[in-house]
Amino acid sequence: MTSRNNKIFAIFWCALLSISAQAADLPIVAVAQFESTVDNEGYFRTESNPDNYEAMLETQLIKVGRFTVYERNKLDQVLGEQGLQQNLSSNGTQLQIDGVDYLVYGSITKKSTQKKQMQTGQFSSVSVVSTFGVDIKIVDATSGEIRRAEAIEASVEAGKGMATGNFRTAEMSGNGLVEAQRLVAKKSAALLAESIFPIRVVDVDGEDIYLNYGDSILSVGDQVTLVREGRQIVDQDTGKVLGSRERVLGSLEITSANASLSIAKRLGGAFEVGTGDRAKISLTVSQANSSKQRERKGRRI
Repeated sequence: MTSRNNKIFAIFWCALLSISAQAADLPIVAVAQFESTVDNEGYFRTESNPDNYEAMLETQLIKVGRFTVYERNKLDQVLGEQGLQQNLSSNGTQLQIDGVDYLVYGSITKKSTQKKQMQTGQFSSVSVVSTFGVDIKIVDATSGEIRRAEAIEASVEAGKGMATGNFRTAEMSGNGLVEAQRLVAKKSAALLAESIFPIRVVDVDGEDIYLNYGDSILSVGDQVTLVREGRQIVDQDTGKVLGSRERVLGSLEITSANASLSIAKRLGGAFEVGTGDRAKISLTVSQANSSKQRERKGRRI
């Protein structure tokens, strides 16, 4: 294929993707600047080098496949023209960003790596835990109304070691904080996704319960609370729908996940599950080191 034909094919393919995105009528989302309320050492901001968390969040939103993600540099240009870049954290900000439905922004509230040590006699153990947290806001970009605000936090065991007598062993990872950021970005994307398109049971096959989201927001080992929604609850004075009645059915654990869907199992015994039931995620994550401990034998203490 000639170079000219290659260019024609590329143009055609881009046009086709654009038409497909419009036809799907997906909500358009943009990730704005996250301020940091913690120590900014090593946390530099430039136009060509976006902060790790913001870039991770954009990646996760794209992977979800239920949004059109507005390119960050275009958003910066619009906000710069409107003079709002330094005022995004104000609840009174009135945003009118053409072409964007939802704006995601907030503050980085926790970023730390701590060592926890225990010692008794000649035996000592130590673990290194990295923690990352954000306060995130989801805003209607046309009105400035805050639709959802949550605190999300993740902790990752970045290393561990033990010593007794002349014997010592240690396992360390230099990516603990990065892994914690990725977990928070995943939960942040899940927060937006399930606010608009809830996580629901789409099929039940014996013990296997299929959910309508894959590994973009759910991971193997995640636990979700399953609820059955009832009739809507409406504020009599304003007519605003406040939510719906919910009956907690039980908890599920994700056993496998691909790009499109996840499979879960019941926790804590049998309970009724039906298609359409809604699963709610936890916004706090604690993840141990990836090395798996062997199963204990005999009696437990």
